[in-house]
Amino acid sequence: MNFRLVTLPRVAVMCISIFLTIGVGAAFGGTVKLQDQDKGKASTDQMKISDGEKKAIDKINTAAGAEAKMKAANEYMKKNAKSQMRPRVASYVADEIFLVQDNNQKISLSKEYMSVFNDVTEADMIRPALIEAYLNSKKFDEALSESSKHLARQPDDVAILTQLAWAGTVQTQLQAASSSLQQAALTSAAKAVELMEGDKKPVKMSPENWTAYRNSWLPKLYQGQGLIYFYTNDKVKARENLEKSAGFDPYEPSVLLLLSDIANGEYQEIAQRYQAEKKADLLNQALAKMDETIDWLARAAAASEGNPQLQGMNQQVMENLKAYYSFRHEGKMDGMTELIQKYKKPQK
Repeated sequence: MNFRLVTLPRVAVMCISIFLTIGVGAAFGGTVKLQDQDKGKASTDQMKISDGEKKAIDKINTAAGAEAKMKAANEYMKKNAKSQMRPRVASYVADEIFLVQDNNQKISLSKEYMSVFNDVTEADMIRPALIEAYLNSKKFDEALSESSKHLARQPDDVAILTQLAWAGTVQTQLQAASSSLQQAALTSAAKAVELMEGDKKPVKMSPENWTAYRNSWLPKLYQGQGLIYFYTNDKVKARENLEKSAGFDPYEPSVLLLLSDIANGEYQEIAQRYQAEKKADLLNQALAKMDETIDWLARAAAASEGNPQLQGMNQQVMENLKAYYSFRHEGKMDGMTELIQKYKKPQK
């Protein structure tokens, strides 16, 4: 039997647009602060403090914006650094800085905060904001430096672990990740997965929020690891992680496309060996691998069908699916539509 080798398009190039537009949204976006803390003022209720300290706290509470609150907090600390109210004030100001949208301002305020509230436990409260701002600003070396300090004290901070994992994933997708960022992403993803699969809920997070967070991010963390391994040419680990991701979310087009590419690469390799050696066992292996490729292509076709953003991907997938399916069915296409339909996402 003569094999007509079908070459798929470079999935690494094709996936850039679909991964970044339909994967999980922004690279690191939005503050992910897992603590379900009570929001509000730095309350002085039931605290025996001086009138002067109370006025200083009121000034923090009424200041407009995080920058003004930080300035007022600085003045407060000059006279009240040993007050029993300090932890409340520190927590309140940290929460306000977390809400800042401008990354440069968040970085500046976070650094100022750590110079004013210089206890290590206070740094634990603000460093996640600093790390996030560095990631959003693509200052990855700084983010890795701060995250190393933070995770040394808070090794189970699943939000920071997840952000680092996704930063490395997206930058790898863009072919812009350093080896240090990729390694940090893989290590962080593995730790975050361990915490999620072990149901290690953060103490201050509600069970409902934890369930939603875990269910949303588990497939994405496996997806991220798979993609990094794919681009660093470790196809065995790439397949392992991508298949786990597909097990959680069987309708993610970029995952299915990568899996079809891995299977097709394995098929091409075996087919070329068969053409050179003409051994029956290699023929059987090649046909089995082609069938596997057909299956992943059908899944990718089903997941991308009808989505205007994925029209180009769907067309290419269908061309390759038809070529392989026709080869395996003596030029006939009977049953291909039904195969795709089998993998369509059920309508609610």
